[in-house]
Amino acid sequence: MYEAVADYLHLDFLLVMEDLARRGADPRDATRPLSVEQVANGLRGLARLHSRYWGFTARTDPALRWVKTWAPTRGWQVGLRKRVPVGLARGAGQLPAAVTACSADAIVDIWARYVASLRKGTMTLLHGDAHIGNTYVLPDGSVGFLDWQVVRRGHWSQDVGYFLVGALTREDRRRNEAALIEEYRTALELPESRRPSAQEAWLHYRATPAYGLAIWLSTLGSDGYQSRDVSLALARRYSSAFVELETLSALASIGA
Repeated sequence: MYEAVADYLHLDFLLVMEDLARRGADPRDATRPLSVEQVANGLRGLARLHSRYWGFTARTDPALRWVKTWAPTRGWQVGLRKRVPVGLARGAGQLPAAVTACSADAIVDIWARYVASLRKGTMTLLHGDAHIGNTYVLPDGSVGFLDWQVVRRGHWSQDVGYFLVGALTREDRRRNEAALIEEYRTALELPESRRPSAQEAWLHYRATPAYGLAIWLSTLGSDGYQSRDVSLALARRYSSAFVELETLSALASIGA
């Protein structure tokens, strides 16, 4: 982005951005998953971002004092509680039984527990909405992230899990997620003493499907935000990970 101008009086803004098409950028969505190496590339990019702002507060980076810390606000929850029931109905027969057996309110409550946990421990600057639909791939295989409207301060896990689980097929995620979490962890440009341990990183990653599950059931329950095939594909990926990674157990272990 070259310039951003805000008109606070009229609640409007102007962004001047690079035309990524001129670099051969290929925007992706859930119908065209990333390869394992492309996800590794994206995780290394997130590690660079997170490393730069590790321990971020308004005091360490005054220019970013406007960035909000993740919180399960009432506004978020009202929207989710309205749309998740519709998403569950639309996903009937295509989602794991352990998920469809949950009430919509229970799924949103789990989401809220997870988001509240993002305020614990060392925080960093997050993209906040790092799902595959906000990515692009360059001809050299580099992965970039678009749409920074939900930028937040919080725990690194939210970016990492939301990106990784949604960007891969279920099979690729199962086979490679442990190695990819270690790829992110070791790519952090931090002294070893400041990095999360391998055990800690894996635990926090296991909790992350709680976020994507509620978000994409909500999107599946909406009309006009995303196509039905995109929303269903992502609801299936996050719900499968939610069950297979035993997300509820992970949330309990981190005190969420």
